[in-house]
Amino acid sequence: MTTDITLVHPLFISKDPVEQQIMTPYFPLGLMYLGAVLRRQGYTVEMFDCAFRRDYTEFEQYMRRVKPPVVGITSLITIRRHALILAEIAHRCGATVILGGPDPTGIPERYLFHRGSDGQFPVDIVAFDEAEVTILELADHLFQRPGHISRLRDIAGLRLRGGDGRVLATAPRPLIANLDTLPFPARELVDFDPYRRAWRQAHGYWSLSLINTRGCPYACSWCQKAVFGRTYRSRSAANSAAEMRLLKETYQPDQLRIVDDITGVRQQWALQWRDEVLARGAVIPFECLTRVNLATEEMLTALKAMGCKKIYFGAESGSQKVLDAMNKGAKISQIYRAAELCKGLAIETYFFMMVGYPGEEWTDLRLSVKMLRETLPDTFSTTIAYPLPGTPFYEQVRDRLMFEADWTLDWDYTAENKLLFRRGRYNTLFYRWVIKWFKKEWEDARLRQGRPAPLLRRWRIKAALWLSRGMVRLLAHSPGAATVRFQPAEGR
Repeated sequence: MTTDITLVHPLFISKDPVEQQIMTPYFPLGLMYLGAVLRRQGYTVEMFDCAFRRDYTEFEQYMRRVKPPVVGITSLITIRRHALILAEIAHRCGATVILGGPDPTGIPERYLFHRGSDGQFPVDIVAFDEAEVTILELADHLFQRPGHISRLRDIAGLRLRGGDGRVLATAPRPLIANLDTLPFPARELVDFDPYRRAWRQAHGYWSLSLINTRGCPYACSWCQKAVFGRTYRSRSAANSAAEMRLLKETYQPDQLRIVDDITGVRQQWALQWRDEVLARGAVIPFECLTRVNLATEEMLTALKAMGCKKIYFGAESGSQKVLDAMNKGAKISQIYRAAELCKGLAIETYFFMMVGYPGEEWTDLRLSVKMLRETLPDTFSTTIAYPLPGTPFYEQVRDRLMFEADWTLDWDYTAENKLLFRRGRYNTLFYRWVIKWFKKEWEDARLRQGRPAPLLRRWRIKAALWLSRGMVRLLAHSPGAATVRFQPAEGR
């Protein structure tokens, strides 16, 4: 049977030192949803997953052997370079090339007007926003199925290359109101064995991902919501529980990661979800991300009952001034309360912290240290604030960006940060020591709480704490270049 459409996941773990270090690979759920809707409409679909491939030659060999007429590639800013190289290969092999995902949605011109090594444009079409309905209309057009839309520009949700050198936008695609109408992701398109082996070798268990909701109703100033936007839609609790039961029976994962932007925006939904999962015998240990202002005792108890073992919180800062500047919509007291409730329910906590946001001062950093010492999350990571195109934060620092056309830069690996901007006071070295300082303060607080550790380990933590405190104080009052070059934290 010939292949109609090949969907490509362009993340190469072999080319990404951070991915190799953390080794938490997840399947491309977005492509799996597209594959499911295409197959339901009768198309033959294959997935080319680059996660465990060595280089681009394997994709070129695949294209020459299989010759799919249509290739769809998803992309983030962090894997843009790979996506464009793969697009060139597909174009050379005669395929119509479609790009989609957050980065093409945010800056379609970077893809549509990219010229390959032969001087041609390899990307034909950008699918804008969520694409399950768009891809069906587009496939019917490309394969000339009965009743197809005859002109590309009449298909909603596309970005095309205009003859005047500008991006041509077709009509906006209405969001899918009822997510239950979508089939479950076509996970069978991907070989599970390399993922399972990688997880178990690195962590002793293996994890699958699942998504319940689309969008986020909050408006943190640094957060880019390029695909699903600020609207918020959820599947029914019963639909989610049915998928969990299917995963449990078919794949037997050791745990799930719920990849929603936020779990529990509607608390009543979370309670229904618990009831549906328990009724179906679909309990699987899982981890999720939510906000401290949503972390009520009732909701956390419901999540615990259905298997929640770990919750990620975007704590960001221990300073209310900084949280307000971020438009975070949370209170410091809520961070403390969420940590307390999770400890009482034996749910692990992971805090995302951020430093270097405009307006942050020395006193704000000390408040973050205070919060980390007093709340003692089980784990945390710290990132330097970095401005993504399309965000209020980006506009705020636009006149201080390090590159005239920064959005054109390609990253070499997923945690590389080339979105740099000039800061007024603290330099690169200062922030590197702040990261060390935060960690050593947290480690010291855990020792004081009674966490067992060998005597030598205790002395090393104490010595590192004294050193980091001294270096941060010294650098805080030393003049230096205000160029910050830092990597985002793992998991951002």
